[in-house]
Formats: sequence, structure tokens, C-alpha cells
Amino acid sequence: MESERTLRVLLVSDKVFYLRNYRAAFEKLESSSLDYSFTFTELSAFDTAIDFIKKMDANERYDVICLQISNPIGIHSQDEDGSTVGVMLRQRFPQAIIILSANFNGTYNYWNLLKLIGPQAIIGDDFDLVSELPLYLTHALKRPGYICPSMQAAVLNHLRCKIDLDIFERDLLFELSKGTRMAALPNILNMSISTIEKRKKRLKERFEVEGEDDSVLIIKARQSGSL
Repeated sequence: MESERTLRVLLVSDKVFYLRNYRAAFEKLESSSLDYSFTFTELSAFDTAIDFIKKMDANERYDVICLQISNPIGIHSQDEDGSTVGVMLRQRFPQAIIILSANFNGTYNYWNLLKLIGPQAIIGDDFDLVSELPLYLTHALKRPGYICPSMQAAVLNHLRCKIDLDIFERDLLFELSKGTRMAALPNILNMSISTIEKRKKRLKERFEVEGEDDSVLIIKARQSGSL
């Protein structure tokens, strides 16, 4: 029988070395602390994780979930998308501590991701910092709401954004930043091409961008923390 201190940990990533690094960090934390012991379940593919969640016993519990996302996230998630897994895990385990790890460098629509999953901790996936991971995990467990130092600047930059965008404008900017062609946007955004053109024109006015080239709009959106 597990002791009351034992926490059940679910590790989810499509990269095996992330699973290995997180497990090693938890084991180091366990060996150096009287506060915690851990048991682990590891899932190394998002489609596998979705099947696992769907087949999970109703009484099964996890106390800590580490979700590492390395694939770009679109507006309409596919089954193999890590954001889909994150949302399912949050719905299935509303009380669990979710530790989200990703490369928040503009490739991800991370603000929407944070709202969808509601993690208690954010840790960048820069594994030059592997030696510091046990400390990050300690902070995440003891004071949920933790953001590791490498991620604080990105989050604060977004919070300081002075241009308030609605969800459609954020989605439009995100797709433009990915290089999605205008002809494909109506199916993705569920808007007519004329509406999309008008909203893009409005975005350029708000970011004080002139001309047809969207690259300057994307640059200014990133600099402002909107993207």
C-alpha cells in the first residue's frame, strides 16, 4: 500500500529523452527529501496518451502530470496534438498539479494553450537547465503557480501587451505567423475571405503597419507580446 506521501506521477511527451530527464529529476528529488516519494507512468506518444485516458478506470488518480509538448499547436487540434492531451487530462484530473513544459518561442500559440490546460507550473524545455529541474519541480509541488525563470520574461511580456485582441485576431495572427495561405484561412477560421481581409487590415492599423507584406505585422505582434 502506498504511503500518504507517495504521489502518482504521469509523464507525457513524444520525446523519450524528456521522459528520462523528468523521471531522473523526480528520483533525485525523492532521494534528497523526506517529503515525497513517487510512482510513475510514462507515455511517449500523444495518440497513446489519448487511448490511455479513454480506457482509464474511473477510480484511477494521478497527483502530478508532466506534459511536454514539442509539436506546433494549431487552432483545430488533431488527435496527436499535445494540447488535446492536456485538455483531456485537465478535465479528467481537475485537482492534479499539471506541470507544462514547452518551447514558448513564438512557434506555439502558448497563451491559448495556457488558458485551455490551466497548468499549475510552467517550465521551459531548455534542457541546458536539466541540473535545475529538481528545484523547479520542488517549487511546482510546494507552491503551484510557479513559472521557472527562463519562462517568466515570455509570460510577463505577454501580460504587458497594450493591444487587446479577441480570439479571432489571435488565431488570425497565429496562422499568418505559420505562413498559412489566405486561401486556406476560411476553412481554418470559419470566416469568409472578405471578413478575414477586413480583420487583417484592422490588425495592421492597430499595429501601425503599412503595405501588403504580413511579415512586419508578425514582427510587431511578437515584439508587443501579442503572438
